[in-house]
Amino acid sequence: MKKEDKNKKKYALLSKQRLHRRVFFIGFFFLSSMVSMAYRITDIKLKNGEDYQKQVLNRMIGKEGVINPQRGAVVDRNSKTIVTSVLSYHVILDPKVILALKEEEKNSIYKALAEQTNQSETAIKEFVESKPQLRYSILSKNLEDEKVNLLKQKKVNGTSLKGVSFEESFTRKYPKGEFAAHLIGFYNKNGQGQYGIEQQYNEALLGKQGRIFSQLQDEQIVTTEIKAAEDGATIVLTIDEVIQQYVETTMKKYIKEYKPINASAIIMNPTTGEVYSMFSYPSFNPGDYNVLKSQLGNDVWAALSDTEKTQKLNDAWKNYNIQYNYEPGSTFKPLLVAAAMDESSIDIEHKYLCTGSKVVMEGQAPIKCWKREGHGEQTLEEVLANSCNVGMIEIGSTLQSETFLKYMDLYGFGNPTGIQLPGEEKGVLHQKLGMIEKATYSIGQGFTCTPVQLITAFSSLINGGYLLQPYVVSSIVDDSDETIYRNKTTIRRQVVSEETSRKVTQYLQKVVDTGTGVNASVNGYSIGGKTGTAQKLPREDEKYILSFIGYAPISNPQVVGLIVFDEIPEHSGVPSRVFQEMMANILPYLEIDLNGSKETKDEQMSKVPQVVNTDIYKASELLAASQLHYEVIGVGKKVIRQYPNEGTQLPKESVVKLYMQTEAPDNLIETPHLQGMTIEEAKLLVGDGFVIEGSGKGSIRHQVPEAGHKVEKNSKIIVQTSE
Repeated sequence: MKKEDKNKKKYALLSKQRLHRRVFFIGFFFLSSMVSMAYRITDIKLKNGEDYQKQVLNRMIGKEGVINPQRGAVVDRNSKTIVTSVLSYHVILDPKVILALKEEEKNSIYKALAEQTNQSETAIKEFVESKPQLRYSILSKNLEDEKVNLLKQKKVNGTSLKGVSFEESFTRKYPKGEFAAHLIGFYNKNGQGQYGIEQQYNEALLGKQGRIFSQLQDEQIVTTEIKAAEDGATIVLTIDEVIQQYVETTMKKYIKEYKPINASAIIMNPTTGEVYSMFSYPSFNPGDYNVLKSQLGNDVWAALSDTEKTQKLNDAWKNYNIQYNYEPGSTFKPLLVAAAMDESSIDIEHKYLCTGSKVVMEGQAPIKCWKREGHGEQTLEEVLANSCNVGMIEIGSTLQSETFLKYMDLYGFGNPTGIQLPGEEKGVLHQKLGMIEKATYSIGQGFTCTPVQLITAFSSLINGGYLLQPYVVSSIVDDSDETIYRNKTTIRRQVVSEETSRKVTQYLQKVVDTGTGVNASVNGYSIGGKTGTAQKLPREDEKYILSFIGYAPISNPQVVGLIVFDEIPEHSGVPSRVFQEMMANILPYLEIDLNGSKETKDEQMSKVPQVVNTDIYKASELLAASQLHYEVIGVGKKVIRQYPNEGTQLPKESVVKLYMQTEAPDNLIETPHLQGMTIEEAKLLVGDGFVIEGSGKGSIRHQVPEAGHKVEKNSKIIVQTSE
């Protein structure tokens, strides 16, 4: 046992000695490492310390900050603002700083923020407390400049709000609401333009970001350098605000009455390709592009499923003028007549017999004319005026299939027009025409096109035979007011001869004077045009697309318009009536001369006064003094244009057109009908909406503005009574 105890003691001693050696070596290793590291750090500091310090400092302070540019504006041809961007701010919080403050100070900050950001104090407190270690967190985006100024002025314990800062941004504004919505498109929540001008010219509108960065200078001084942002360019449209406004007003009036599923209107200059107006229905508000409450009604919109809402939005965003393929119907017929005349395949003196239908191919059902009893014998001009299917089929049969398709291509069918708007469709054509296809093509069915294709092709028919490229942007101006792009008229090719163009242009006057387009006649002007009725597929459903395309004046067409309504009553004549109402105001506005004014004795004449830049009240007074009446076009109180111009001699009691404008499109209210009421009754009726000016105890016999005109809320209504 003693020997065993002795061995145990010896083993324990050896183990202890080994442990001591290990501890010694480990300690020696760490001590050596620390001495070596201290030596290395000292050596680096002495030799390169200053350089390393500068590098670290530069990295700490040299991080770049971004200065966002302001997105460019969109204006009409007369530089009137349609889309703009206004300064706004993101509200930035530093939760770590805020949470370190006293409770009273924190609560004061929460209260100040709640007042301007439309959030509750509790929500803001929870927002801060959920991010205790963050130094940067966005509480609110795109807060208005006025509200941010109030926050900047707010003091807590005599100092600005601690832990609260602001980053400049911008808010996209569409002050005219739905105005030209499909042409403009919208700026989406992802910071990108979508549809229309906003998408097509997104790069030009974006501008270039600026930079803020700090650095060392002269080895000691810390400086901050700023590279300024370049704001986005301004897009100048060919659209005329006044024309667009009148087009929209007229279209909406008839849409409300007839309830088509789609509708469109284009007004353009046939000699340049400039588009003066573009309207599409259904519509949306670019400023609230993902909601259709105002268009459909709150209850209807709320009742839709998410899938149904998405479909409604897609339908509303679609520009019917460039993205809808449809059969043009009889509006195509003049183009075929011109092609046949240019090819000399028809004799312009030939007479066409219409019995009400025509068998094109043996064994096939006859193709009927819209006038079932037939038109009888007709001249070429009468075939067009009466929109006779039988006569047109006979004309189409004189062209070979290849020649027919050649002219379809020359007119631009089957190809995009190049209007420089996203999503343009090109229509659908056959590659070869049999007898049946050629007959249906002759009456504008069996192939499809877009409205912009048709009006572009039709313009070549009336401008001397030249196919132009339509365009909606006239120029682009950068933030230094330098024009960086200017559009110009582009002639793509000559389609028909000038002589053919002149003859067909004259033929089409009869359509409006005595034919199917009589509703399009505008008193005092020579108008030409063509109606269109296309039966939709399937034909047995008997649903129609009605249209009218017209121009003025006959001798030198300066404006052309295409009106399309999808699924309205076949014989309603709506497109022609819409064209007439539009052109009755557009033609004077464009200062297109009246035809053949009759001579009137001097004593029966009045000189038109200058009323531009006055308001409706002063204009009414001046015109009344000259024994002239007026008609207002547009909305608002300010007169921005008149027709005829100052100094023009007009027969007394004539009407002067006043083109109006408002700077507050969201604050408009319709003037009520007050005639027949007493002043007291009128005041009760209008309430706080208007201020009534006038005196007398009789009934109101005259009011300015007239009933139905939209002016800014709280405007005055001047009334005259019978006593």
